[in-house]
Amino acid sequence: MPEVQRLSVSAIRAEKICKSFGGLDVLRSLSLSVWPSQVVCVIGPSGSGKSTLLRCLNWLSPPTSGRIWIGNELLGMKQTDDGALVPLPDILLRRQRSRIGMVFQSFNLWPHRTAIENVMEGPIVVRRLRKAEARDRAATLLERVGLADKSEVYPARLSGGQQQRVAIARALAMEPEILLFDEPTSALDPELVGEVLDVMRALAEQNTTMIVVTHEIGFAAEAADRIIFMDEGAIIEEGAPKEFLSNPKEPRSRQFLDRYLSRATLAMR
Repeated sequence: MPEVQRLSVSAIRAEKICKSFGGLDVLRSLSLSVWPSQVVCVIGPSGSGKSTLLRCLNWLSPPTSGRIWIGNELLGMKQTDDGALVPLPDILLRRQRSRIGMVFQSFNLWPHRTAIENVMEGPIVVRRLRKAEARDRAATLLERVGLADKSEVYPARLSGGQQQRVAIARALAMEPEILLFDEPTSALDPELVGEVLDVMRALAEQNTTMIVVTHEIGFAAEAADRIIFMDEGAIIEEGAPKEFLSNPKEPRSRQFLDRYLSRATLAMR
């Protein structure tokens, strides 16, 4: 992809994020910035902290320490007159989180609502849109992800790929400033992966700001502006896809890519 022009304010920025569960340090002083219209793919072995990073970035799981900004706004916290940081009230936190869309690997659709009702829910409940306006927006988004003919179908009657495309439409319905994807194809049968990646490629081409945790190295090579490699809760290396994939600088990065490419070669035999 062409290099993204950096504006003065990042879309989202994390500074020295740490996250612990009991005595286990899952994220270790991790910092990153993502700029408007940039696509960043995060790769790494299982247990490296990738999904935890996303859950911190949208405050589903607040970090143990460190700070996150969306634009110029401190996420999840506010500063008191004496300089102390205190949790943001729930109503303000919900407003902030509506600026960050999230697509989960397990779809998380309402089973008792049709595809279009799933997409309508957020704008009606959070944004207080009129039902007719929310339905019009949802219909447009379902068409955008190739599911205009499935609007009145319940999730149980949709394939995994179709459910994930509904989930993407649902996230887009809130008009977020940034979209987070947590291994969006990992729960899909191999033949369904392509239809979800096609939607994500289209979003990337439309300059949607995205952070994508993925094991689809081919997608990262094609769609990302930057690849981040994580291991043991830290960013080991990052760079442009061509540079990172062809000439990783860190031994751990090379080891991971060598093993991945070896598995891919065996799978094609």
